[in-house]
Amino acid sequence: MTAIVEGLTSFLVKTLLRPKVYYVEPPKRRRRLDAPSLLIINHTGHLDGPVVTTMFRKDKIHNLAAKDRFEQKGFGFFLRNTRCIPIDRQNPDISWIHESVRVINEDKESVAIFPEGRHGEHRKQLPFHPGAAMLAAISKAPIVMVYIDGPVKVLGPRVRLIVSPPFHLDTPTNGLNSDYINAQTEMLQQKMKDLMDELVRRL
Repeated sequence: MTAIVEGLTSFLVKTLLRPKVYYVEPPKRRRRLDAPSLLIINHTGHLDGPVVTTMFRKDKIHNLAAKDRFEQKGFGFFLRNTRCIPIDRQNPDISWIHESVRVINEDKESVAIFPEGRHGEHRKQLPFHPGAAMLAAISKAPIVMVYIDGPVKVLGPRVRLIVSPPFHLDTPTNGLNSDYINAQTEMLQQKMKDLMDELVRRL
C-alpha cells in the first residue's frame, strides 16, 4: 500500500505543483542523498512533506508529523501509508526521537523534520524548536536543509525549492547540554535563513 500511495502522490505533485529544485552545490547524484540523512525543512503547509518526498523519490524518507493528524479522515490514511512518524503534541515525549534514530541508524533510511513546528508565513521564518538539533546530535546523521518558497498551493505558482549540501553539527565539548543544543538550533535557523536568501537571489 505504501508504494502505491507514494507513487500516486509523486505523480500528483509533479503534475499539479511542478516543483523546480535548485542546489547550493551541484549534487554528486541527481536527487539522491549520499547517506541516510536528517532533512531539515521550513514549514509552509501540509504539502511540504509530499513535495520533498517526491524530490528525493529514490530515497526512503520518513516525515515527522503531528500525531493528531493521524486520526483525521483522509489525511490520516495518507500519513499512515507514507512512512510518517507521529509526534504527540498534547503529551510530549521522546519516543519520536528513538524511532527516528532507529530509522536512520538501523533501517538506513532518512528522516525529515520541520523545526518551526507550525506553518510559517511566506518568507517569514518562525523560531526553531530544539528537536531538530537534538535529533541530529543523537543520530550523528548528515544534515540536508531544504527551503521551500511556499506556501505550496495546488494549481498555484510553480513550487521552488533550494537544497543545501550535507553537513554535520559541531562536535559538543561538554556533552549534549542545553547550551550546546540552543547554539546548534540558532545555527540551523541561520542556515535556513541563508538558504532562503540564496533562493530569492536566484529567482
